[in-house]
Amino acid sequence: MIVLLTGDDQHAIQEQLNQYKAEIDSQWLTLCYHQFPADHLDRAISVARTRSLTGGKKLVIVENCHLKQWGDTELETLQQLVQVPEFTILVFVATNVDKRLKIYKHIVKYAKLFEFLLIPPWRADLIEKAIATQAKKIKLVLSKDAVEYLAEAIGNDMTRAATELRKLYIYGNGRQLELAEVKELVSCQTQNSLQLASAIRQGESNQVLHLLDDLLSRSEPLMVIIATLLTQFRTWLWVKSAIASEVKKDSELAQLCSISNPNRIYYLRQEVANTSINALAKAVTMMLDLEMSVKRGADSGAVASHRASSKDLLLIILSVSRLFKLT
Repeated sequence: MIVLLTGDDQHAIQEQLNQYKAEIDSQWLTLCYHQFPADHLDRAISVARTRSLTGGKKLVIVENCHLKQWGDTELETLQQLVQVPEFTILVFVATNVDKRLKIYKHIVKYAKLFEFLLIPPWRADLIEKAIATQAKKIKLVLSKDAVEYLAEAIGNDMTRAATELRKLYIYGNGRQLELAEVKELVSCQTQNSLQLASAIRQGESNQVLHLLDDLLSRSEPLMVIIATLLTQFRTWLWVKSAIASEVKKDSELAQLCSISNPNRIYYLRQEVANTSINALAKAVTMMLDLEMSVKRGADSGAVASHRASSKDLLLIILSVSRLFKLT
């Protein structure tokens, strides 16, 4: 069996890998469990092609395969996928892949594709459902408001969710845990880029400083912060523009603004109700300029450039926040 695992939900990908590993006889793991970096593809394929010495299953994992690092030589190596035995589980793991690549098209001729994407941070309902499902799996009993709090406190970080739920399971020892107990044991660390975007839009400079300081202290990558802010402000701009153009139906708004879930429109309408189109447009322009500036700094690879980018981020975000304070 050949598998391609992609997506940004590292917890879900690891869970899938653990399932494959569990299929290997534990006493033969040394002989039947192999991990290779992407630049050792030829070795990984060679091992995958050989039958297990034990006569059972063999697991071969090739990590960090974004596929762009592979060229014609690797494509030739991958012609051997047809020779992988039935009882070998060959897994390619990639955070993201370009589906236009010849390498990708060749792999998926033979591989099952599984995509594991993080739940969008704004989908509290799906986060609550995921946490409730994880809790049920380990037989942890939580009250409804405790689940709601965990969704708020943890956000879409399913790796942290798994850790916190195991801790609560040990503490609860089989009994139902209520909100007050869960609050004592699990701190709320969801100061995230979406909250930062909301604080900027509301012109709350003090809150902006607090949230940004928290994100940077937790080593949140600058490009991740900026990308989230840019996506959020573009969405607000599109929605505000569509409303100004007298688009009435939520379904039409969702289609025009490339929003997959029309139910989100209700909240977006409220968020942009008292917001200026001009301020949103200026905010998007300023963040695009910031994104380019940070990318140039990242390309230089210098520590000094990173510090300068952090300073630029702070100055521009405060400037954007002031746009909305004036409206």
